Amino acid sequence: MSRYLGVMLLVAVFAVWPPHPSRPAPVKLTAGSVKEPLRGLISMGAYKFAPVLGEPDNSLDDVRRKSGLLQGIVILASWRSLEPTPTSGLADNNELDQGLANVRKYNQDNPNAPLAVKIRVWGGFWAPDWVMQDSGGKIPVVHTNFRGVEKDRTLGHVWDDRYHVRWAHLQEVLAAKYDGDPLVHEVAVTSCMMFTAEPFSIDTRPPAVDPLRRAGMTDANYKACLNRIVDDYAPWKTTRFETPLNPFKATDSGKPVHDVDFTLAWMADCRKRAGERCVFDNHDLDVPEKVDKDLQTIYAAMQRSGAEVEFQTGGASPPDLDDVIGYGVQTGATSIELYQDYGGFTQVPDADLRKYAAMLEHNER
Repeated sequence: MSRYLGVMLLVAVFAVWPPHPSRPAPVKLTAGSVKEPLRGLISMGAYKFAPVLGEPDNSLDDVRRKSGLLQGIVILASWRSLEPTPTSGLADNNELDQGLANVRKYNQDNPNAPLAVKIRVWGGFWAPDWVMQDSGGKIPVVHTNFRGVEKDRTLGHVWDDRYHVRWAHLQEVLAAKYDGDPLVHEVAVTSCMMFTAEPFSIDTRPPAVDPLRRAGMTDANYKACLNRIVDDYAPWKTTRFETPLNPFKATDSGKPVHDVDFTLAWMADCRKRAGERCVFDNHDLDVPEKVDKDLQTIYAAMQRSGAEVEFQTGGASPPDLDDVIGYGVQTGATSIELYQDYGGFTQVPDADLRKYAAMLEHNER
């Protein structure tokens, strides 16, 4: 049971609600309309490909173990698989196509509890070799993951205009194919992605950041990359774009310095320019005492902004998941991504998944 009074009240109310909360009708597009945002519990997809630098598996085997209990799923693809050569164009029957086909089959099998889709394309380490080479060459780095394990990796000049032009073109071709698909409600922002699928987050340990600095990365050109995000996703006219937020980490001084004000200003600009298409997210949701002050400042701004608020849990299987979901609800979330791998939602009791889904779907922003 949650330690927080507001969440206790919510849990008490939702515990007596029907096990299958009502869901919005399928989206019907009209000219110029924006698709509905995601609501409820979202599978973050098969993340286990990332630590081994592999390719995502968009089969829904784990989701089917909890059929009818999730409301959405993230379909994953790597940039290198989508555009394997400079002249290939968008690959036929690519990872997104296969994942969407699997969701359509799932929805046919579960017509009373269909899944909505968020697309997430991984750049960074998964950028095509030809893009890395053409934008200034490959940069060897050593990335330390959240478990403290060091991995040799390669990045392109992510901040470089030559890299950015190719990324922006990718969004144009993706939007041309998928923006009109009513199954695709959101696209995750991965512009400027380097180490994780979070544009505002970089590994600031010396073996990771020093090679980037030597290759030309500065605070100014990293910020310039982030300031292009709204333009990058402009081709997505009816699909909302979701940006994972973190404090900007300045490195010009030789040590990382958080610049929360830059992130807050970016948020205001996104809402001003993109309106309801601009969705705010963070991938480190935990209980309040484990969320640092800077992130709490960003959470408060997310809640005040009037934008859709989403989260991803920081850990795969939080021991206090009830409190984690409760904090997200208190912060205005209407959807939360749960891990599919390493335990994740497959180990959560069905009754709890129903309760959490109801809390999110009926949360008042």
